[in-house]
Order: sequence, then structure tokens, then C-alpha cells
Amino acid sequence: MSRFGITIRKLRISRRITQQELANDLFDRSELSKIEHSELAVSYENEIELIKRLSLTPDEFEYISNNYTLSFKRRLLHRFFELEISTDTADNSIADIEALLQDCFLVENDGDIERIKTILEALLLANKPKGLAKAKKMVQPIWFDYLAKTKILTITDIYVLNTILFAFDYETANEIIAKIIMVIDRDYPFKKSLKIDTLINQAMIEMLDHKFKLAADNMLKLKPLIKKLGQYDKLLVIRARIAVCQKDKTKALEQVSLLEKIEAQQLANNLKSEINEFI
Repeated sequence: MSRFGITIRKLRISRRITQQELANDLFDRSELSKIEHSELAVSYENEIELIKRLSLTPDEFEYISNNYTLSFKRRLLHRFFELEISTDTADNSIADIEALLQDCFLVENDGDIERIKTILEALLLANKPKGLAKAKKMVQPIWFDYLAKTKILTITDIYVLNTILFAFDYETANEIIAKIIMVIDRDYPFKKSLKIDTLINQAMIEMLDHKFKLAADNMLKLKPLIKKLGQYDKLLVIRARIAVCQKDKTKALEQVSLLEKIEAQQLANNLKSEINEFI
């Protein structure tokens, strides 16, 4: 019996859901029975649908399926998600990227990890003289050749796309963001923090395209939701960026100082670079 089938059956029974209730409009009851007993293969899209019907995220399902431990791949993904990534990377961040990249080479024949390896290599290249243009070319195929054609984006795919937005022109970046927001609203509405991150990135893209009023207006709309989630480091970031949009360097640096006081040093360093770039 496959791990997927075992876990589906265990969770269905623990939630007192019948096979007919879980299979409703997706499979016949007999087909679900075969899935639970590894007698019938199921598409990735239908796996995701079954997991959602059990009120779980794919990450939660994998964690349970792996006997309540994180797989090596999942640990790598969490390290990638937690990186404070910028194309203007500080020395300590470079060390983290290099260490993660070396560990990623321990995983073979995995599409997610291969894409993350490409991104990490591109970020390291972007910090070298004249390396930014080459870095952009490295990561653009992740969108054009793969994720643009993918019907269902995973949470990992969304993190990946947020990381490579720097590589695209304004129109393409906004096309990517529109798809991300649509997928989050439809499939992952509980991922409010990830949606905020995406919209913050969109504001930065608007700033890079010198649409400062649009960027400031959009960041002002985000402030209530960020406060509600208690993400005060992000609140300081958008306050600083709004000040940058308004050409108020003093106010922007005040937010940097507050980030340093709460020991968000990498965010503070990244913002300093932005302030110097824009003002």
C-alpha cells in the first residue's frame, strides 16, 4: 500500500468521513477504495483535491505521511523559504545561500530542488560584477518553460516565483503576480502572509518602474492586514518604502533604525541599499 493511500485512509477514518463523502463528485466510492489500497494511481491534481477535502495543506499531509517528521527535502525547502533573499546580498546571507546550495546537491532528480539550486546560483552570480543580467537569464526559464504552463501551483512554486520576480520586465512580473494572487485566493486562502509578501514584492516592482505613487498607495492598503497578522517587521519595511516613494529619506532611515532595534539586521541592510538606490 502506498504511503499516500495509507495516509488518506488513516485521516479519513480519524475524521469519521465515509469513502462516499470523500470521493463525492471526484471518484466513485470503489475508485477511492482502490486508491487507499494502492490499486489505482491518482493524478497530482486529484491528490491535492483529496488533501484539501481532509482540511489539510500539502505540507501538513506530507508531514503526517512521513510519520510526523520533516523529510530532508522539506527541511531544505524551509531553509529556502526562510532566507531573506535580495539581489544585493550581505556577507552573512551569502554564507547561508552557499551552505543551502551545497546541501541541495545532495538531492537528485527532484524538480523543486533543481529550480531552487538554479535560483541560489543566480543570486550568488548577481552579486558579482556584471552578474545581474546573467542571473536574470538563468532563472527566466523557470517561468517561461515550466511554471507559466503549470495549471496547479504549489506553495513551493509560489515561493520560487516570488524569489525570481527581479528577473522580469514590469509587464511579465505583473502577469506572474496576477497568477500567484489568483492561485492563493483560490487554493490557499489561509496563506495570508504569503499573499502579503507577494503584494509587497509587487510594490517594489512598481517602484523599480518609477511608479512611486501607485506603489505607495498599494502599500498603504496593506498596512491594516499586516497589523492584524502582527507582522511588525513587514510593517516597518513598507513604512520605509512608502517614505522612499515620498522621497523622505529621514523617515525611511527611522524605520531602518527600528528594524535594527528588533534585530532584523538583514532586512535593515537591504532597506539601506534601497534607500541609497532610490534617493
